[in-house]
Amino acid sequence: MISIAICEDEKIYRDKLKEFLKKILEQKKYNVEEFDNGESFLDRFESDESYRENLNIVLLDIQMDGINGMDVARKIREWNKKLKIIFITAVPDFLADGYEVKAFRYLLKPIGYEDFCRHFGKCLEEIMDNKESSIVINDLNTDKIVVVPTESILFVETYGRNLLVHTEKNVYKIYKTIGSMEKKLDSDTFFRLHRGYIVNISRIESIKGRTAIVAGNEVMISRDKIKELKERVMDYIEKVMR
Repeated sequence: MISIAICEDEKIYRDKLKEFLKKILEQKKYNVEEFDNGESFLDRFESDESYRENLNIVLLDIQMDGINGMDVARKIREWNKKLKIIFITAVPDFLADGYEVKAFRYLLKPIGYEDFCRHFGKCLEEIMDNKESSIVINDLNTDKIVVVPTESILFVETYGRNLLVHTEKNVYKIYKTIGSMEKKLDSDTFFRLHRGYIVNISRIESIKGRTAIVAGNEVMISRDKIKELKERVMDYIEKVMR
């Protein structure tokens, strides 16, 4: 089931979004909850772990009374890195801030069905792809077979003759070459930025000199890969902003 939140202080837009969702998702099981301010959404989001972990998409108005949508998004990212955020706004002034919170798309008011359908459809497609995208590994730390969703992988690094697979919650140790791991991971999302590292481009927080910051970790960049990595990051930003 697809779980969606609408956080929008104007009832006319909440109703319109619900109408659009009903039309788009008529053949799918979904659940939608609506909130008329950022405070009530965050109360629900932060207090209910099950809701927080299972929420797939939030349609988030930027300009609301009280806490605004951008600050709500920053709070979301403290708890959940993979939730898809689609901003709704009357002005495009906040576009530059969208990369900070990994926004998926922006929808400009007044919202038309065709525009909503196109962007929401892309978001839904990515969620379904990610649900199906995973790798199976043998974790040497526990001697267990583990199914790891690729979207949860932050980066991979060499560790002697093994690899360490860093995810949001765990670090797995596996016996595999970094070249074979590179072939397993989607080249649109993952990039070999050093002979000993593969990084999830969508998880890069910043680039400082020859270091990429990924979820607080410093990942080394080869001198001959810096330009290409920056281009790949810019491609990702442009995709987010479309």
